[in-house]
Amino acid sequence: MSKEKKSTAVVLAAGQGKRMGMKIQKQFLDLKGKPVLWYSLHAFEASEWIDEIILVTGGDLVSYCRTEIVEKYGFQKVCAVVAGGAERYHSVYQGLQAISDTEQRIVFIHDGARPFLTEEMIERVYKETLKYGACVVGMPVKDTIKIADENG
Repeated sequence: MSKEKKSTAVVLAAGQGKRMGMKIQKQFLDLKGKPVLWYSLHAFEASEWIDEIILVTGGDLVSYCRTEIVEKYGFQKVCAVVAGGAERYHSVYQGLQAISDTEQRIVFIHDGARPFLTEEMIERVYKETLKYGACVVGMPVKDTIKIADENG
């Protein structure tokens, strides 16, 4: 199947990660020598199904993301790095506003702190969106068992 529509990936990297209790946001944590965010950007960069990437980050991190992520790792498809908003939906809106034209296209919204994106997922979302008009990726939940002693 060849591409019928252009596509844009809006990668959200403006989250604060407060629940993790870390000083650094999870999208910038080191994972095998690269920031977690790199893996999402790399998957979209390498995908034949993606034409451009919009990176949305915190207002104070736009310059950092441009130099230390996009330029440092040579992401050519990232056409804009924009400041997000107070809530996730504000950040999505800012990313949508940065899309280069109003031509009909498929838009992927992806959380940059979720690094396990694959080419197969991207292709399936593209094809299912053409077929149904929209698509959401879901993964089966695995049971988690935690054992705690009297100290928690």
